[in-house]
Amino acid sequence: MKALVVGGGAVGCGAVAVPAVRFLIAPARGGSDAGRWIRAARLDALPYGEAKRVTLIADHSDAWTLEKAVELGAVWLTRTGAAEVRAWSVTCPHLGCAIDRAASGPGFYCPCHDSSFDPGGRRQTGPSPRDLDALATRIEDGVVFVEFKRFQLGMPAKVSIG
Repeated sequence: MKALVVGGGAVGCGAVAVPAVRFLIAPARGGSDAGRWIRAARLDALPYGEAKRVTLIADHSDAWTLEKAVELGAVWLTRTGAAEVRAWSVTCPHLGCAIDRAASGPGFYCPCHDSSFDPGGRRQTGPSPRDLDALATRIEDGVVFVEFKRFQLGMPAKVSIG
């Protein structure tokens, strides 16, 4: 009887301990500043030299849940060659407002505090501490993928936060 109680207690403790340990280490296992490659657009849908705002939709999971087809953010895509695309985050590096295309001329504009950026994403005027945050792109089978990341706001250095 004693062996049965000890064995049952060990199994019960293990049944509680294993999920508890997985719960505690899950964020550490998933943490990385590597970003995620997300399908953004078909290459042939991007006109040469013209910025196009594209919403990034993908499955999202944190340490404990999975959500299907979630809007993660958006990017500005500009096709610069036959198989070359540049991408920038639509989030202003100053305080996180949404960047839009400039009303007059090429480039980008943040309506919150009047930061402006040239068509290459370089800061022209305003309080933004740095250029637009560029994101890596790759093209596979005519589809543009963007390495989606978020960056710390209000700092001169571009620091990834995931």
